Parts: sequence; structure tokens; C-alpha cells
Amino acid sequence: MMAYMQFTKYALAQSLKALCEEQAFDKISVRDVTEHCKVNRQTFYYHFSDKFELLDWIYYEEAFLPLTEGLTLKNWSEKFCELLKLMKRDKAFYMHTIKCSENFFEEYLFKILIALHRSAIEKLDRRKVITEKKAEIYARFFAHGLTGIIIDWAQGGMREDEEMLAETMRELLEHGVKLFHDQEWLSSVLE
Repeated sequence: MMAYMQFTKYALAQSLKALCEEQAFDKISVRDVTEHCKVNRQTFYYHFSDKFELLDWIYYEEAFLPLTEGLTLKNWSEKFCELLKLMKRDKAFYMHTIKCSENFFEEYLFKILIALHRSAIEKLDRRKVITEKKAEIYARFFAHGLTGIIIDWAQGGMREDEEMLAETMRELLEHGVKLFHDQEWLSSVLE
């Protein structure tokens, strides 16, 4: 029974993705999805309360779950690149849904990135010179930046090479990490 439920969810997801190849998410109805999938509306509502819940499920299953599984400070740029490649493979879907998804994609990605950066800051601040409040602000700063880069990249047509973009973000973060190790240099720059 459980396998059948998962199969049905995936079938509905594939129908929504196929429809997003042709039109914007906000123009697609539950009826469109069920007709494309060849199931009745009751089947849809058994699994999802509306098309936004289906969209959230797709984002979680296909993008965020693989991104977070085994995510570490050492492999985050590879995971970041994998996310961008996935988005590029399903370009029309992501471009048609990110703007219309009640910011779910953006908000969820932001939460993941804040957690990753908080963990990184904790590990890097061995001498405990950064207050909790400042650590939170630093984590939000980097999370907003990476989230913004991904959203801008997607909404701009995904033109930039995803491997170059991931590498640039890795380099930028590494430069930020160096600042934690050289507090005297940071103080002199800020004076």
C-alpha cells in the first residue's frame, strides 16, 4: 500500500512538472494535473490538499532531501552544484514555479543554509570570540547571499555555468573563513 501511495505521488509530481514545461505554475489547476495524470480529483486530494502542497513535496523530495543528506562543510559546494544541475535539468519547472510557490523554495533553502553556516561558525570560532547574536547575523548574511544567488540565477534563465557558480561561492566562503582565523587583520581593516 505504501509503495502504491509513493507511486501515485510521483505520478502526480511528474504530471505537474510536465505541465510546467508548457505554462506557468499559477495557470495550472488541480484539474489539469489530474487530467494529465489520468486520475480522479479525489485521488489527488487523498495525497495533497492543493497544488502548493504537491509543489512543496516535489521541492522537498527532489531538491532539498538530496541536498541535505550527508551535507558537511567539506562537501557543501558539491551539493550546491548538484542542486544547480538538478534545477537546470528541470529548468522550465523551476523557472515557472519559484516565483509562484509562495516563497517555499527560497524559505526552505534559506533555513538549510542558515543551519549550515551556524555549524561552520561554531566550528571555526574555537576561541569563542563571536557572540551568539553575531553568529546568527553572520549565518543569515551568508545564507541570504547564497539563497539570493540561486534565486537570481534561476530567474535569470540559469545562464551561468553551475560548476563555475558553485566554485565561486566556495572560494568566497573560504575567504570568509580566513577572516575568522586572522582576527588582527580583520580589526586593522575595519579601523
